[in-house]
Amino acid sequence: MLHLVVILLSVSGVLTQVSYWGVKYPDNPICSVRGFSVSIPCSYSYPTSNLSIQVTQMSWCSMNSNTGYCTEPPYVYNSASNTTSDFEYAGDNKSNCTLLIHNVQFSYSGEYRFMFRTNVSGGRWTGVPGAILQVADLKVSLIRLSGNGTLKQGDSLNLTCDVNCTQSSSPFVWSKNNERLNTSGPVLHFPAVTVRDSGNYTCTWETNMTSGSETISLQVKGSSSTSESQWTIWIIVLHLINSIHVFSL
Repeated sequence: MLHLVVILLSVSGVLTQVSYWGVKYPDNPICSVRGFSVSIPCSYSYPTSNLSIQVTQMSWCSMNSNTGYCTEPPYVYNSASNTTSDFEYAGDNKSNCTLLIHNVQFSYSGEYRFMFRTNVSGGRWTGVPGAILQVADLKVSLIRLSGNGTLKQGDSLNLTCDVNCTQSSSPFVWSKNNERLNTSGPVLHFPAVTVRDSGNYTCTWETNMTSGSETISLQVKGSSSTSESQWTIWIIVLHLINSIHVFSL
């Protein structure tokens, strides 16, 4: 009978251990909207049966600037430093190594790796390969289906929401003037707009790791027949006033 034994080696090459040492990231790339926040879920493990082992340092590296195994600087987060940045550690020194990134920019796209050290000689581990972050813009577009120039009553149009990410299957939520609409999907269809459709429309895209939103303003002009009838009323009123004035003489 063939027995298969799996041995994991620390990336530092110093420590040889079984699978109790490790770092776990999401299997798929994480999509984030520029200007918003995103979390990179992460968990790590070490031989907890040895009660003398304690985690002494937690670090995150961006492989855009760090070409090693995150055992040396530069770091985007390091528990030994008190610097403040867009990168915030939301984990602990036990098993959670989640990283929060605020005000995400396009330059933040790339691979991120977590490394932890313990008080055991050579007891350090880097999760390789790391988590992949993709950054995209959330765009809301107005597509005219009929009519041109100024938006008028009766014109047909679509409001389309799009985020250009590999993992963009999450639903889109629409709201008008901060009130949620009873609709979902990337397209909001208006077969024939009216003045009542005027307002600010917001598309929100949200996952369990990030969210983003974009707002577009829709202004619908009243029909020309309405304006003409209003002018007709004013002309009749003025005519009556002039007639009464002449009669009083």
